[in-house]
Amino acid sequence: MGQVWKVKLLKNHSNLVKGMEVEVVKYNSSGSPTESEIIEAIETKYKIRAPRGVYGNKASFLITKS
Repeated sequence: MGQVWKVKLLKNHSNLVKGMEVEVVKYNSSGSPTESEIIEAIETKYKIRAPRGVYGNKASFLITKS
């Protein structure tokens, strides 16, 4: 069974704007979304190239189970 995670941007980063939100569905894992999963969700939803290396900063993102 899958787990849905909501990821909300709390600060501007490059071409990412505060308030952007995506959902990431994880199957067979109880952990929160990885950087690559968040990037893929942003690029799919917003049709932009998401910057790398900013997802480790937990103060920039609110990640919650849905």
